[in-house]
Amino acid sequence: MERQLPVTRGRRSKANSRYATQAALLAVQLRERRERAGITQERLAALAGVGIATVRKIETGVVVEPGYFTVIALMGALGISPGEFRPRQDTVS
Repeated sequence: MERQLPVTRGRRSKANSRYATQAALLAVQLRERRERAGITQERLAALAGVGIATVRKIETGVVVEPGYFTVIALMGALGISPGEFRPRQDTVS
C-alpha cells in the first residue's frame, strides 16, 4: 500500500516545520552577518532584491522555510558564499 502525504497549502507553520532548528540558526547568523556588515534590514533587502518584510521575517524566525533563491540572494548581498555560511549550533538560545 502506498503511503499518501497530507495535502498542505503554502509554507508550513513554524510549529509544524521540521526545519525549525535550522531556521533559528539562519535567523541568528543572518542578523549577525548583517549587523557586522553595518547595514540595515532595508539596505540588505534592496541589495538582495527581496522585500524588507522578508528579511525581517527570516531574522525573527517567523519564516521557517525561506525560499532557496531568497537565501542565496541574501547571502550574495552580504558577500557570503554558500560554502562559508555554516550556522553554528551555539548561536541558538
